[in-house]
Amino acid sequence: MDRLLFTFQARFPIVRLLILLAAICTATSATGAQSQTGSQAPAPPAAQPGKPNPDNEWLAKTAKLYYSSAKAGLTGFDCAIHTDWHTLFLSADKGEAVPEDDLRIALLKSVKITLHARMRGGSTIEWVADANPDKPLDRNSSDMLDAMHRTVEQTLEGFLQFWGPFMEASVIPDSVEGLEITHTPTVHTIHAKQGGTEMTEVFSSDLVLEQFNVDLSGTSIKFTPAYEPTPRGLLVNAFEARILPAGAPPGQEQAMKVRIEYQSVNGLTIPVRLNMNAAGTGEFRYAFDGCTTNPK
Repeated sequence: MDRLLFTFQARFPIVRLLILLAAICTATSATGAQSQTGSQAPAPPAAQPGKPNPDNEWLAKTAKLYYSSAKAGLTGFDCAIHTDWHTLFLSADKGEAVPEDDLRIALLKSVKITLHARMRGGSTIEWVADANPDKPLDRNSSDMLDAMHRTVEQTLEGFLQFWGPFMEASVIPDSVEGLEITHTPTVHTIHAKQGGTEMTEVFSSDLVLEQFNVDLSGTSIKFTPAYEPTPRGLLVNAFEARILPAGAPPGQEQAMKVRIEYQSVNGLTIPVRLNMNAAGTGEFRYAFDGCTTNPK
């Protein structure tokens, strides 16, 4: 049964890196304020006196194409979370049969999980396991619940931290200060550098963000978002992240694929289903229900 812990803590560095990526994403919207120290940040072309910088206009035009939860008025939401434990066990223990009525799955299904999501950070996960004093858990079952508790927290909190900036469209800076922006007939590129961190965003000719790449002291993170059109703008509905840790040889990238489906609650758009597939770790499927939005 020890194997059922999946050694998640040892096999889950990708989520910690994605949490780090989230901090970089959030900081990108304030790059100008953070880069003023720096000869390291490429200076954009100077605007002529009395004339606006055309790249500021380009950034504003681009941002308007994207759905913004901030503009919609979403500050947070609470949801009950239902985890597809059977799929997770099957994907983590490849090649092994796991029956639907496995006792470990039954134990995990008894746990009540509530997500308290906050768009600007501070999200928390509430994990309430049934306790029966007449039938105390054995050590293996208790360890398994603890490991799964940590894993759910890592996956959901990590997701919220890298999803939030894309959902709010804050990955598109509001000023050219501290940025280098280049345009060709087919590609638009935003580049910034501060200390050991380098960020590059690549947009298609029709202003769709195709790549968000970060180099952090030798760790390479290549992030590919995908969008669906909505009446309020392009809404992010998928990601693929490829992470090559510093010092790792080419070909040893860690990969994660994420898909998001949405629901409307009180006129605000929030997830209803989340699928996170981490290579070498497992497939996490979460359903969100009983949701409320903008809690006090």
